[in-house]
Amino acid sequence: MRQPTSTFKRIPVALPLMMITAILCMAGWGTTDVSANHPVFVEGNCLTPPAGSSPVITPGTCGDYDGDGRIGTAEDTDGDRVFGTITAALGAGGGTGANQNGRVVIVTSGTFAEVVSITAANGNVTLEAAQGVEANVDAVLQGDPGNGARQQAPGIIVNAPADRFVTIRNIVSRNWTEGIRVSGSSKVLIDDCRIENNTNYGIRVQGHAKVKINNTQVSATGFRVGAADFPRVNTPNPGNGIEYEDDSSGLICNTCVTGSFRAGIENSTRDDGDVRLQNVCVFNNNPDFRGFRGPKDPH
Repeated sequence: MRQPTSTFKRIPVALPLMMITAILCMAGWGTTDVSANHPVFVEGNCLTPPAGSSPVITPGTCGDYDGDGRIGTAEDTDGDRVFGTITAALGAGGGTGANQNGRVVIVTSGTFAEVVSITAANGNVTLEAAQGVEANVDAVLQGDPGNGARQQAPGIIVNAPADRFVTIRNIVSRNWTEGIRVSGSSKVLIDDCRIENNTNYGIRVQGHAKVKINNTQVSATGFRVGAADFPRVNTPNPGNGIEYEDDSSGLICNTCVTGSFRAGIENSTRDDGDVRLQNVCVFNNNPDFRGFRGPKDPH
């Protein structure tokens, strides 16, 4: 089993918030400048609450990590450092909000029916779920009228400058057009994620982005059942598990890509760009690889 690499992940999520904050400070998170050096937390929401349910619940239940009786958007506006949505925790414009260090930790399980945009405008960004937490960035939420619009959008969008670094760790992204889209000059690590049932791409890398994908499962791209059935009624476009395009580059390692409607891993970069594979497993894709030529051919 892969050992956790995060200091926070070694802390049981059931610890009180004040105790966790103290431990983080003792572990080196704190400095004399407390204005911009702490992580922020995102709490869960009963995994899939029906749309329209009250944001005020019995304190300590339904993912209510800080015990204030609020979840979801109600938690975003109560003035503390625990949030109910990822977007609010990231701050304005998807950068790093005021008074935090760019680290956004999801501390209790939940479904986050929101398009997550990360620009890293104000610094490096880490978006991760704590060990044992199921953080599902999902286009579909039971009974929510926004399901249709979300299913026509990418789930996690990263477009960051070249002098910033973005880490996405232990996150599930499903039921979007693209599970994760990385563009521009972004530098990104996608680590220990599950990317499932996205119609067009599991992970799509564009522009000059440099992306390492590690220990990640990409499955059933192009296959989604719902109001818009793929591929029985609608045709995925194209339905690739992972694709690198334009002048992007990257490394895919310790990762499995299975059950894609089209290619499992496609390299469509200009002049067969630098996309490297190490310890990659593929199965039941159509084909497993496309666009790898010469000595880089994974076969």
